[in-house]
Amino acid sequence: MKKSLKTRLILTYAAVALVTVLVALLFVRFRSGQSLRNLIVDQQVEEMSGMVKDYYTSKQETEGFVYYYLSTMIRSGADSPFSPPPRDSSPEDIRGIQGLVDGDGKTLLPMQNLPVGVYVPEQWLDGAREVEVDGVTVAWILIDEKSLELSKSEQMFMEQVNLAIAIAAGAGILTAVIIGMLLAAGILKPIRRLTVASEQMAQGALGQQVDVTSNDEIGRLGESFNRMSTDLARADAERKRLTADITHDLSTPLQIISGYIEMYENGDVSLNPQQLGIIKTELENLRRLVGDLTVLTQAEGGGVEILLSAVAPNQLLEQIAQAYQPIASQQGVDLRLDLDENPALINVDERRMLQVLKNLMENALRHTPPGGSVTLTSKVGEKVELSVADTGDGIDIEDLPLIFERFYQADKARTGSRGKMGLGLAICKALVELQGASIRAESAGVGLGTKVTVTIQKA
Repeated sequence: MKKSLKTRLILTYAAVALVTVLVALLFVRFRSGQSLRNLIVDQQVEEMSGMVKDYYTSKQETEGFVYYYLSTMIRSGADSPFSPPPRDSSPEDIRGIQGLVDGDGKTLLPMQNLPVGVYVPEQWLDGAREVEVDGVTVAWILIDEKSLELSKSEQMFMEQVNLAIAIAAGAGILTAVIIGMLLAAGILKPIRRLTVASEQMAQGALGQQVDVTSNDEIGRLGESFNRMSTDLARADAERKRLTADITHDLSTPLQIISGYIEMYENGDVSLNPQQLGIIKTELENLRRLVGDLTVLTQAEGGGVEILLSAVAPNQLLEQIAQAYQPIASQQGVDLRLDLDENPALINVDERRMLQVLKNLMENALRHTPPGGSVTLTSKVGEKVELSVADTGDGIDIEDLPLIFERFYQADKARTGSRGKMGLGLAICKALVELQGASIRAESAGVGLGTKVTVTIQKA
């Protein structure tokens, strides 16, 4: 059975808490037991060390300490768990202490079947506690923590400690589960919103938006979803508009052509040179429209071959000016050149860049009335800018970000010349970007002219 994400998150929190608590439990249990043993040994060593110091201070020697030790044991008794053992016991019965030797390593108390006054092996002194009097080592206390056993009261104390640890562990795990449930709910809430919105998009309801309430990864996911949803809705609307525009731009010349042919077949008209010219013009419009669509599709798909070479930007603008000077004169438009004198070269595909500039020039002349002007400008700085500026119809500021889209027309009532249904600027943008350059449009508003600039890196 598949578990929900919420269940898996809660189980994850619980598992992490359980492992953490178990590790802490084992560590505390071991350390608390070891600390208690160290405390017992330290107290025993301190008591034994005090007895040795008292005896040495009074006698100035350690010989005969065994009698002092036994007499002290008789007077003090053995009621305390940290007191010396009864008189008939040996030093190794003292918890945590294996024995006592003098500064030279001779036993001061019987130990491990060794009588008093016998040298112990040197390795026995490893880990022994030193007893000093006035800077002189008078004895060594041999430690034996391994054989130390806890008394009943000490065992009860350890049981209480373990019980407290167990209760804390249970409370920690329970708290982790509760916090896990709250965190899982907080994490899953925006995910559920995304799930519902994506399901609605899958059913065709594009443009879904979700509330973004955080700046973390899930918040950024929500923002990305909103952008994607907006882009999909815009792309769908663009697709529908594109289909409608293509249908319109194809159907109009087809209707004209088919109308003349039907009239000719019915004998209503005879095709004279003027009517054949109309049919030829409409066929040319169809050819140009299909050609533009082909170029745009190839450019956007990377199917256009780009051959970069070093070209002088002023040379490009001069060629365009020479080619369109007669057309501008016929339309009563003043064509101007404003060229930067600084020498510079740009890496472009000359043929494709001329195609871009021609499209921009034709667009400027189409929307500039008689008496207006079109200016071709080059500007050399960190980058090179080639501009085509006109004093014509201008573009509404709201339309500026959209003019490079396919079939976009700022003035919906104006369709312009057939075969030029908003593809020119889209082709320019695609070809410019293929050459590693950028293009932008500027306009102060309707009736205030337009300036389109291509920005290119220096060669």
